Amino acid sequence: MKMSNVEKKFVNNKRHAQKNLELIGRLFNAFDLSKMNKVLEIGCGVGVVSAHLNSVYRMDVIGTDVDPEQIEIAKKYNKENENLKFISANATKLPFENKKFDIVLLLWVMHHINDWGKALKEINRVLKIEGLLIFSDLAYSRRIATIGKFASSIRIFKHIVQKYGVYTIDDITNFLKRDKFEIIYRESPKRGVLSGCHNIIFQKNISEDIKK
Repeated sequence: MKMSNVEKKFVNNKRHAQKNLELIGRLFNAFDLSKMNKVLEIGCGVGVVSAHLNSVYRMDVIGTDVDPEQIEIAKKYNKENENLKFISANATKLPFENKKFDIVLLLWVMHHINDWGKALKEINRVLKIEGLLIFSDLAYSRRIATIGKFASSIRIFKHIVQKYGVYTIDDITNFLKRDKFEIIYRESPKRGVLSGCHNIIFQKNISEDIKK
């Protein structure tokens, strides 16, 4: 789902970008990423994180966003770099071959994807065995998610249900575990009306190919 102009103004501002860069630095420092070079960032916006991974970590990065306007801005600011590409693409139908990427980034994107299960299936398809999915986003508590799905007369949740992905963090983790992902790093979120911002690294388990 494309963002409104108000949402774009928020995600494109320097403060939001800096928080994402700090998160990446913290998470990347916890692992040996020397053998991980090919990265996909879904919902890259104007490309700040993708460009950072390319310039600081020397990674081969492709950034995608469903909004062509965001992609054009990203291309404009990074047109000199051959190892950094930006493509307009829907997360539920990624234009890449199977098992192409070592890392997939989902930073503050999943709540914009109504069919989030289909997006996770696509991520599984394009991610290499033992590759990493780095997830950071808000999630609903079980109680709020239930209200949002079944009590559409409650005005505050009706808009969310119609245009945004509604899920709990258990929905995400259980879905991925069924596809043979395991959690290798997790930060505890602060609790509130929503269940907080969850920073989780999932690894695609090699056992997927053993069964075939």
